[in-house]
Amino acid sequence: MRRRLSGLSVRKKIRAINKVRDQLNTKNAEYFDEVIVHVRSSRVVEESGEDWLLARGSELIAAQQKGTPASRLFGPDPISYAEAALTDLPKRRPEATLRAYILVPWTALSWTFLLLGLTALFAPETQQVNTGTLLIVILGAIALFEVLMRLIRRDPEEGVPAPPKFNMRGIGSTLIVLIAIGFAGLLLLRFTPVITIPFQISLVIAAIGFIGQFALLRRR
Repeated sequence: MRRRLSGLSVRKKIRAINKVRDQLNTKNAEYFDEVIVHVRSSRVVEESGEDWLLARGSELIAAQQKGTPASRLFGPDPISYAEAALTDLPKRRPEATLRAYILVPWTALSWTFLLLGLTALFAPETQQVNTGTLLIVILGAIALFEVLMRLIRRDPEEGVPAPPKFNMRGIGSTLIVLIAIGFAGLLLLRFTPVITIPFQISLVIAAIGFIGQFALLRRR
């Protein structure tokens, strides 16, 4: 069975999982869907994740034939069950994630300096910039990125990104962090120094930032 699975492409494995879901009753299918979404939204290597899902689906069908529901087979909470299983599955290399966490604040700062430079052309007083503002831009961009990533889920039918599905457990905690950053930022502005950044420097920094983004996006 394992050898046969290893010869399947990820797309074929997803289709096989869909066939498994079609054989489940309503409650078991809803439970399994939550497990699928959580695994496909994680950092697990896609092929390993699909292998694991297909194996669990086969177990669930066998249990269903004996009258055992998914909540009794795997536990009452599908998210907790999937989360525990993720610890034993291989994860994707962190380069892509690290690149995203570099690119997001980099992009935010590039646009910030572009706006500062253009504004200073007409309002020279805006060349006075509080360094705390730049820190808020960085932290806020990362927090917003986290919220958006938690809104993205995988469609159990095809394994591709689907419309947002609100998971208040994950999104709520991230929003709390976002609000905390906002309050901390307001306090920070009272203590961080104000510096003068001529509009020429702002525009040069913005240009360097956009060029750097292009280089990061082209890297494989």
